[in-house]
This record gives sequence, structure tokens and C-alpha cells, in this order.
Amino acid sequence: MTTTATATTQHLLDVLRPQQQPNHWFKQADQLNWDDFAVRAIAFGLAPQIYARFKQWDAKIPPKAMAKLAVTHKMQAQRSEAIYAQLAQLLHATAAANLQPVALKGVHLAACYYPEPAQRPMNDIDLLFTPDELPQAETLLRELGYGGKHKSAETGARVTKHTSTFRRDEAENGSATPNPYLSAGLDRTIEPHSSLEESWFGLKVDITPGIRGRVDTAVLTPTAPACHVLNPTDLLHHICLHFSFHLIQGAPSFVQLTDLLVITQNTTSGRFLGLSGSFIKPPGGLFSAERASEDANSTVQKVEWDIFLQRVAEAKSWGYVLAALTLAQKLVGAPLPEHILPKLAEQTPASLRQRIAQMDLAYILRRTQQKPLNTLADRLQRGVQDRIEIARWAPTLGEKWRVWQTAVQFTRTDTAQMLKKKEIGD
Repeated sequence: MTTTATATTQHLLDVLRPQQQPNHWFKQADQLNWDDFAVRAIAFGLAPQIYARFKQWDAKIPPKAMAKLAVTHKMQAQRSEAIYAQLAQLLHATAAANLQPVALKGVHLAACYYPEPAQRPMNDIDLLFTPDELPQAETLLRELGYGGKHKSAETGARVTKHTSTFRRDEAENGSATPNPYLSAGLDRTIEPHSSLEESWFGLKVDITPGIRGRVDTAVLTPTAPACHVLNPTDLLHHICLHFSFHLIQGAPSFVQLTDLLVITQNTTSGRFLGLSGSFIKPPGGLFSAERASEDANSTVQKVEWDIFLQRVAEAKSWGYVLAALTLAQKLVGAPLPEHILPKLAEQTPASLRQRIAQMDLAYILRRTQQKPLNTLADRLQRGVQDRIEIARWAPTLGEKWRVWQTAVQFTRTDTAQMLKKKEIGD
């Protein structure tokens, strides 16, 4: 990744820093290639936020670049409207079936933490069900016209949090792209989760135990019933892990970076933080549409930092959380209490702690902007390289060995499955 690419991307992120002054930013961006800036903003999923910030600043930027940002914001607003209509149908159906899913990640964050849903692109709708609810939820999705795809948690990357995805049969074909932020489709895939465990080729960390007893509730769109959402403390923990595992996987990570920023900035009311979403926290964790209407302007809870550290200790997720918050503070100025990073560092193995201290924007770009795999040799080489990187995150020798076992068990890899299908086809 070139120095110019890194510098342009940092200019993108600097726009979103809290208290960023327009005059200072434009002075630093004096030699900016605006076409490259706009293209990167779109590719990284940041264009809607950048557009909104420039409008807030009343910024005078080259018309061509502003037009690209504006049309991306408009398209994302249309996608958001379609996504929340899709979510409303799902939530009405699950309520009628006496299912109580927890709305995760994008649909929660866009409605309740961002100034408008359009500023938070999303590629799917993530809903957490209990393991007992999951079969009924999958049946319900099929009744609503969704077709399901299943994958064993024992093969490939060993992803366990969800082993099925559902998409409406009539959804437009050909809209999928390698980059989720460039998809032209309005319909979104549904991912029914049975846990919040992050796992990737032997790395595992699970924050599911006890999570349902601590949920908040929120009205994510006026046409849907209130639903469960993670409380801010658990939400921050979840997004820290999600961000770090995106890095480990080499998946797009910049939207998750801004998720960390908006959660840590959460210091005011839900009406300000999310124009379409309102938090409700009734006694005993129960909720109803009546309470949703009464408490529409209730105050959003803040992250409880001491409890946050306790949750991290329970999950033994120090390294992943340290990496996420270090990069969020370094790259977008996420506001953190002074004691948080030192406390996390105390419990992180020295070798991993040193690696995290060296992580920067160039590292993120290297991890998330890798060449496509075109040949078997490419796949085999990437498999070794990825496991070297993944094993560096493992906090113990036992966990490092678990990572390398996924390479030794070759018949369970995606490459082996691909070769098997090719052999059958031949």
C-alpha cells in the first residue's frame, strides 16, 4: 500500500474526528487528490458520513467529488429505508410467533447511534436468537419467502455464531459484489445468530453467556415493534471483537472503526444520537409498544467502563479489545477514559501488546486490501500466510496450536471442499 494511499485514507478518517475544525482539516488536505478521496470514501463505506460532515461544514470541495459523495449518500438512504422496511416485517412476524430476537450491529447502530441511518451502511440484518428459538426462526424466514443456505461450523473458517443465511427468493440477481458497500441491491441477507462467539480458524472468544439478561430495548423504526438490543457496555465489547476479527479475516473494517467512535461518543440523548431510534429500558428488562411510545425521548445509557473491563476479563478478550480501542483512538480520536488502555494492556501478553502498539493505518490497509485468490497456489500460499497472522493473535500456546490444526486438517478446509467439487464436476 502506497504512502499516498495511506495519507488519503487518513484524511478521510480525520474528517470524522470529534471536534475536528474545518479550517485545520483543509489546510492539512491542501494537496489532496479529490477523485481518489471520493472513490476511497465510497469503497470503505464512509462516503455517507463524509458527505454529511462536509454539508455540516458547508465545505466547498470540487463539484465532481461532492457529487460522488452526494449520490452515494442518497443511494444509502434508499437502502436504509428498504432495510428497515424489511426489518419491520421480520419483527412483526417474530413478535406474532412469540420470538424475541436481539437486533445486532448495523440495524441497531444506524438507528440509535448515528445521526441518520443512511450514515451507517450495512450488508445484512443480524438477529440473535436462542439456540432453542433458531429452528422456529428459520422456519419463519422460509414462510416469509426467504431461501436458506447452510454451512457446517466444522469446516472452512469454523464460524460458529451463525451457520445459515437467508435471502428472499425474488431478490435481484447479480447485485452481489466482493465489496458490500458497492452492492446496488436493496434487499439484504438475514443472518440468524445463535451466539455472539467470534471464531476464525481456531481463534475463539464468546461473550454470549449472560448477555440476554442485560439487554435493553429500542424502537428501531416507527413501523416496527420494540425489540431487544445490546446495552451500550455489551455493544462496545461486541463491536470491539467484531472489528478485530474483521482485521484478522482481512475483511472491510473502516465502518466498524467508526462504530467504535460513535459508541464511545455516546454522551447525550437517543433522539440526538439516532433520529429514527429511541432507547427504552423498562424495569425488569420487559418491553411493550406502549412503553416504546411513552419513552421515545428517554436518555441513552452510557458505557459503564468499570463493568466493561469486568466483561472483558470474563471473556478473556483483552488483546482483541486493546487492539480495537487503540486503533479507534489513534485513527479517529475515539474518546476513552485514561485508565482503559493501560488496564487492558496489563492483561495482554507482551508479544501481542507490542504488536498492537505498532499497528497503524497502513497495517489495516494491508490486511483489508489483499489481492483476490485466482489459483490453487494462491489459495495455499494465502492459507499459510493467514494462519501465521492469526496465530499471532492467540494468547496461549494451546490456542496457537489450535490455529495450526485447521491447516493440518486439510480435508475440512474450503480449498479441499473446492477441489472435491471440481473433481466431481470433472
